[in-house]
Amino acid sequence: MPVRCLFTALLLFAAPSTFAQDAPVEPGQTFTGKVVEVTDGDTYDVRRSIGGAVTIRLHGVDAPESAQSYGTAATRAARQYVGGESVRVAIEEIGRYGRAVARVEVQGGDLGALLIGDGLAWWYREYAPNETEYARLQ
Repeated sequence: MPVRCLFTALLLFAAPSTFAQDAPVEPGQTFTGKVVEVTDGDTYDVRRSIGGAVTIRLHGVDAPESAQSYGTAATRAARQYVGGESVRVAIEEIGRYGRAVARVEVQGGDLGALLIGDGLAWWYREYAPNETEYARLQ
């Protein structure tokens, strides 16, 4: 296979974790957009309404990875909440892997709280010790 075709094939079939984050963000920013990929229950790729793409990790929430018990259910629930909906993203920080750590609001509700309330995610106390609503839901 010629190198150019191989490169094109790699781009087309790249794993979601290689999503190009082409919209720089910083803590304190908010924006709206559409979720274009749900990697797992707590990680999303969002196409901003003003242009550009951002990988988001939910602030203060942890969900099982897709291959872990309940991981598929958490991913499926997240897709149902955000599928076709506009989301509001509020950046809290940039995490150690370079992902934006943010709160995500969908249909007027906090996505993290929805997942915790469903029993498909849990409060990440170490990173969000003051999230009393998450503590209550858990």
